[in-house]
Amino acid sequence: MSTSLRIFFVFVLLMLSQEIFGIDRYFMWVDPQTKLRVRVNPETLELYKERESGPWLREGKVKLDPQIFNNLPTHFTNKFFIIENGRKILLQVIGTGQLFEYDSLKKEFKRLDKTFHSGFNFTANQFIRNEILYSIGGEGFWNYNTSITYFAEQLKEWEILRPKNKGPLAITDGFQGYSNKQDVYYSGGSKHKNFLEVQEESYIDNFYLFDFKKNEWQFLGKLNSNLLPEKSEGIIWTGEVFFHFLNKAIYVIDPNKNEVYLHQNSRKDLGIGLYHYVHQDTLIIFKSINEGPVQKISISEIRKNTTYVGKFYSTGIIWQWYALGLFLIVIIMTILKWKRKGAVDDNELMFNQLERKFLNKLVALKVNEYLNTYEINDILEATDKTQENQRKIRFNVIGQINKKLKAKYNWENAIERKPLPEDKRLTIYKLDPVILNELKKIM
Repeated sequence: MSTSLRIFFVFVLLMLSQEIFGIDRYFMWVDPQTKLRVRVNPETLELYKERESGPWLREGKVKLDPQIFNNLPTHFTNKFFIIENGRKILLQVIGTGQLFEYDSLKKEFKRLDKTFHSGFNFTANQFIRNEILYSIGGEGFWNYNTSITYFAEQLKEWEILRPKNKGPLAITDGFQGYSNKQDVYYSGGSKHKNFLEVQEESYIDNFYLFDFKKNEWQFLGKLNSNLLPEKSEGIIWTGEVFFHFLNKAIYVIDPNKNEVYLHQNSRKDLGIGLYHYVHQDTLIIFKSINEGPVQKISISEIRKNTTYVGKFYSTGIIWQWYALGLFLIVIIMTILKWKRKGAVDDNELMFNQLERKFLNKLVALKVNEYLNTYEINDILEATDKTQENQRKIRFNVIGQINKKLKAKYNWENAIERKPLPEDKRLTIYKLDPVILNELKKIM
């Protein structure tokens, strides 16, 4: 082969490689004013704006430090988020922690993060909550990532949010979306691979929500088997409802109300494209990288022209069993507590000789009668003891009797210790009148 022919083939291969590998070599977002796309080439730094028809319009170069693209993957795509009323755009490189910001007024690009990790969070779902960028789930390195992370602007790093409990087995594809109104994140129908020699794929039919206020995952139920993502032509989260494109129809799914509505798709062109963008009440769907918007769909119009068809998820028999089990546990514990309260425990009323002698004397008293200290010392056979020992004996015996009556009948301080009305220097002892009458019936 001649040298010139070799050079020709090399040139052709280079051109083809640039065409193939350069196809995704853009940062892309949608201009909230025009509803058309904007993109920046990280090699040439040129900014292009899409037009309704014809080639993209070149708008000049953006300002940036070229070193911010040093760790940019060879092939990448990005997600974008409009902030500050459209003045700034956040661009997150899929599968990495890299986060960039574009200032549309200054036409300036800068990198916000200092992270180096990548490859673990492809298909993760990102959203803005309270002006903070969050990222949930994803997959990479033959594993599923179920973490909830957020970008800490001051640290220039991604930080983890630690829930109280575990949630879905995988958070990728399927029904994924953050509701700003409810402040919850919905997740269900994720694709799951076993990563074995014979690889199998399945869709998880559990449906969860993560409540940011409670910081916990809640299992809502099992997905309607007719709406599993494996049968889907595409699923779009509008911020309040899912649009589930299936069998040339659109199922409008409200996860908060657990309701599914059917919109018969009379337009043949109405369907999923390569990209989509939700702006207020408008869903914009792009067919490919270079062509203009395929559809601009009014979300409210789709929702109005629907028919109710059923529930999105069912709590199923599993929750009925949980409820029944909880009910039975409460009943059993109530019965045991009642029996414990009503049954005679030999240890509870097993008075010793002095305790029973003292209690019999108290029960024999009339309502207006009492025992004084000297009488109690005589009953407790403590007259020959020192005053300190007499006090200890009285304290111990009265304390034991009160404790046993409390355990058996839940009586507080059955034996009362009061000053003598005529001479408050003297102390008298008697049973509470109500308890006295009860003990007279028992003993």
